[in-house]
Amino acid sequence: MIIGVGLSYFALASGAILLTRLSGGIALLWLANAPLIAVLSAAPLRRWVPVLIAAIIGTWSASLCFSPIPVVALPFALVNVGEGALAALLLKRWGVDRSQLDDSRSIGLFVLAVAVLAPTAGGLLGAWMASGLLPIGFLPALFDWIVGHGIGSMIAAPLAMQMTRRDIDWPLFHARRGTIKAIGAIGLLSTVTFLVFYQNGLPLLFLPIVPLLIGTFAFQRFGAAVGILIVAVIGGILTTNGHGPMALMHADQAGRLQFFQFYMVVLFVTALPVAATLVQRDKLLAALSENEARYRLMAENATDIMMTLEPDGTIRFISPAVRELGYFEPEEIIGLNAAILVHPEDREKVSAVHVEALGAPERVFTVEYRATKANGEVAWFESNMRSVRDNSGRITAVFSVIRDLDGRKMREDELLRAANTDPLTGLLNRGAFRRQVKDAMNHLRPERPSTLALLDLDHFKAVNDNHGHAAGDAALLMLADLLRENLRPGDAIGRIGGEEFAILLTGLAIVEARTVCERLRRTLAERPVPGVEPQLCITASMGLEALTPGTGIDDIFRAADTALYAAKAGGRNRIELAA
Repeated sequence: MIIGVGLSYFALASGAILLTRLSGGIALLWLANAPLIAVLSAAPLRRWVPVLIAAIIGTWSASLCFSPIPVVALPFALVNVGEGALAALLLKRWGVDRSQLDDSRSIGLFVLAVAVLAPTAGGLLGAWMASGLLPIGFLPALFDWIVGHGIGSMIAAPLAMQMTRRDIDWPLFHARRGTIKAIGAIGLLSTVTFLVFYQNGLPLLFLPIVPLLIGTFAFQRFGAAVGILIVAVIGGILTTNGHGPMALMHADQAGRLQFFQFYMVVLFVTALPVAATLVQRDKLLAALSENEARYRLMAENATDIMMTLEPDGTIRFISPAVRELGYFEPEEIIGLNAAILVHPEDREKVSAVHVEALGAPERVFTVEYRATKANGEVAWFESNMRSVRDNSGRITAVFSVIRDLDGRKMREDELLRAANTDPLTGLLNRGAFRRQVKDAMNHLRPERPSTLALLDLDHFKAVNDNHGHAAGDAALLMLADLLRENLRPGDAIGRIGGEEFAILLTGLAIVEARTVCERLRRTLAERPVPGVEPQLCITASMGLEALTPGTGIDDIFRAADTALYAAKAGGRNRIELAA
């Protein structure tokens, strides 16, 4: 590589001196720094010294052989190579060496470093030396230096950087079709460029842009870099020899060549950004393809249902898990509105959350609902949904992950029952029953009164003492069954103490409630406790209190309890109403 830098620098510097040094000034198109910039920007700083020495020897040799002032060959060599080193240092500092001109930022920084800052720094020294030795002023020399070196490096460095980093898709060229395509693109651009720049009659500078863009679309950065260099070499040689559309200009040969250089700038800013856009497109497509494969792998193997909806709720995609959880084939429900799968009683709730998700794409919304499976079974599900918007802010889809909640709901119901029921009788416990009374108090209406009845088994301690606790439990279970059999489904029944029970008779005034309780009392007294020998019958005392608006729940219970104790004091196995 070191020898290659030295030889390429010698060849390109010699060509610039012989072909583009016009009107006794400095070379107007300097390509020699391109290989040096490419090699230095790719190499660590510790390996720069031998490369710089090789470049100095190459440009020094070219100046000794072909320059009219070989005595200052070494100073000019140091300035030229120092300019290339400065450009490479800036590219490394800004990370352009890693980006490979694949976005607009890296292209802009590349132009700033290679075509502006580095040639300006080198031009200040080079123009000062040239103006003292050649028939040219300092400012014209500085202008020629900056333009010649800047545009020359800008034209040739992109291709050199790609070749140095070996990031070209070489298998594409090894394939027969790729090789033929490359040869065709190069041949077309070379032919069009030659025809345009060989003739002097028409200003056809726009024509090479077409095959240049064809090559750029076919081979991206490589196609753009090679194409620009082809136009530069063919057009530059013909323009230097008096051919081409530049001959139509009323200017000397140096002026025409400089105009050609600005034409090359136009081609550069046309082709390289297009190539960068194509590279970014391919990276985006590759990322999308990878994400799609990852998403599909997850969707096809996940136990949860993954679903993508249109903003209006139409199912765009649903994962295969819907077969197991909902018994649907995915193809059967794609294109349907997801609302039809939701239980009618929960559709409004789910729709409201869907609308919320559309309004806040940055948040995840969760909703629990019932859905109808393909076999008609109703089950609980949970959806975590989030909307997606494009770069313009428009909502394009709603993504949802759906989880089966039947198992969790069953556990929740079991826990709720355990927390609210008496473990022996299965009736409501004290806390749950009080909540039922409180709820009834909140919904009292004159046309729908309610009554609280407290019931206590008579002489229950004697049952446990004389017959055992098993007989006492059997008596409690018998009473619980009797109450369930003889009361309405809407009436609440609870065990609120050892042998104390409570009944909430919804919709019954206290007089009506007494009739019901009297029937319960007589039925209990006539029914023997099962499994107890000799036969055992038990009785109960009751106290009743009507629920009245504005009365505290503790006051209601206290009044019913007072009536219960009055029934016991009055001889037991009877009913008393609260005073």
